[in-house]
Amino acid sequence: MPWLDRFLGLACPVCGGELDAPGVCLACREKLVPERAGDAVYLGRYRALKGLVRAAKYRRNRLALRWAASRLADRARAAGFAPEAVTFVPTFPWRALARGQYAPAELARGIASELGVPFRGLLVRRRYSPSQTRRKDRRRLPQVFAARGSAPPSVLLVDDVLTTGATFRRAAEALFAAGAERVCGAFLAVADPGRLLGLPYNRPRTGR
Repeated sequence: MPWLDRFLGLACPVCGGELDAPGVCLACREKLVPERAGDAVYLGRYRALKGLVRAAKYRRNRLALRWAASRLADRARAAGFAPEAVTFVPTFPWRALARGQYAPAELARGIASELGVPFRGLLVRRRYSPSQTRRKDRRRLPQVFAARGSAPPSVLLVDDVLTTGATFRRAAEALFAAGAERVCGAFLAVADPGRLLGLPYNRPRTGR
């Protein structure tokens, strides 16, 4: 039963085929080449990577996350990103505890290790909001984040999935308020790469 193998982590979380390499099969390793849009990098489109995202979120597939972190770090380096810290879009502690692994944090930790820069939990979530994956833009609730302290001038902000970009925008705003001048992004998957082109990557300049 292929679906059972996939659930148990015995099949590739991307294609569902034979898992002949740690985390992700060799064929998908060759096929999945991270891309860049704006000042963000991503492994692929969400519709093609649903299985990988679910394995990372709900099945604690650390091997797949480790591989994805290495590929995203290579792409960020090639793109000229030079972050002084890598952080992640946070959830509430009880959500992370319930899942046993919080994918954005694990992905950020792996990218930081590959880049040789500090991994820091720079943000906290200050208010609850329901999952926004299926919401339309006009109905999305604001995500409100706060910084734990000062942020370095250049930060790489990591999340597992980008849908409309509203969550990234709110998190970036909190980093800007804490002193960041530039916030680049890294994602496992994005729903629409065009959304990445409209994100704020530089601290807004205030007029006199």
